[in-house]
Amino acid sequence: MNTPAQPKSEFGQALEPRPLPHERLDAFTVAIELVEQVKSLGTLRGTAGALDQLRRASTSVAVNIGEACGKSGADRRRYFAIARGSALECAAALRVLLALELVKRQRYTEARALCERLYAMLTRLSRS
Repeated sequence: MNTPAQPKSEFGQALEPRPLPHERLDAFTVAIELVEQVKSLGTLRGTAGALDQLRRASTSVAVNIGEACGKSGADRRRYFAIARGSALECAAALRVLLALELVKRQRYTEARALCERLYAMLTRLSRS
């Protein structure tokens, strides 16, 4: 398989780095979208604990996808399964924030849709 030549700087280094294995996965892209959605919630008054847990869980999804891409076999599947569990944790934390009326329904719906996509993608990846 021939890969196209990448533009080089005057020092011979690639201007655009080649994507790493996890950066080629749609699941990683969606995980980063979830991290950005969670970040956009900012600071919600009275929610430091719940929001911190949501931030940690969303970060966990992305970093476990990255780590899975460096593994093989059962180890790889296990890291994808861990990421899937973190996606469910995000959905649960979002639902708690909604129940406490600390996040608007539209924001909840958007972020939950990402969790649902991640769950489906990571279920497939954890079985491959």
